[in-house]
Amino acid sequence: MGASTRELMVRMGHDSPQADMIYRHATSEADRAIAQAVSEAVKAERKKAKKSAAGPSDKTKGKKAGMKRG
Repeated sequence: MGASTRELMVRMGHDSPQADMIYRHATSEADRAIAQAVSEAVKAERKKAKKSAAGPSDKTKGKKAGMKRG
């Protein structure tokens, strides 16, 4: 992002570069976990939307088509 460690420390209220590195590492891990969870949720929603757009399954279509009135 172009900010120095010192600039980030001031903005985040850290007293030492060690504290900054610890919290920055923890934040990076949390960011990755959040991104992964969002990605999985999006994939699941896309899969559901794709199934809905496809309409009834072939099995359902076959049963309706094969019905005869007597």
